[in-house]
Amino acid sequence: MADASFPGNCIKGIPNDSFLIDSRTVAPHLFHFKEEHARQDGWLEQSVNWEDDDLAVEFTLDQTKESGERQFKGGVAVLSRCEIDRLNRRPAVNGILSYDRQPSRDNPYHGNILLRANVPKPTRKMVAAGLALAVSEVTLQTKV
Repeated sequence: MADASFPGNCIKGIPNDSFLIDSRTVAPHLFHFKEEHARQDGWLEQSVNWEDDDLAVEFTLDQTKESGERQFKGGVAVLSRCEIDRLNRRPAVNGILSYDRQPSRDNPYHGNILLRANVPKPTRKMVAAGLALAVSEVTLQTKV
């Protein structure tokens, strides 16, 4: 995929501590692709922010829900785009992963990791575990 329009890393928000194994390790279910996030084009999407600049991690940690509550109470996980590409080339995965950009008015960093919607659940779980193992950094939330 090696596309210059994508930075080297994406940032996955960690909703709460149940998605953490310890302070450096995310649980695979952080990357579970869910049916309710199916798109018309045949992909399941998983929301991420792209690390376009030095402000992206802080921006992601500061994101709030409509209620004003912190969106990512657990923190954020950084995942290298090269690791997504590497996983996608594995024989068991074989091209079923992708990613996109989907900036919004409120979030210029937004995009998605994508998985083909027709992938069986055992393979989805295997991909989620592969993504979790590929996380290079976890930043815990320190703000209330």
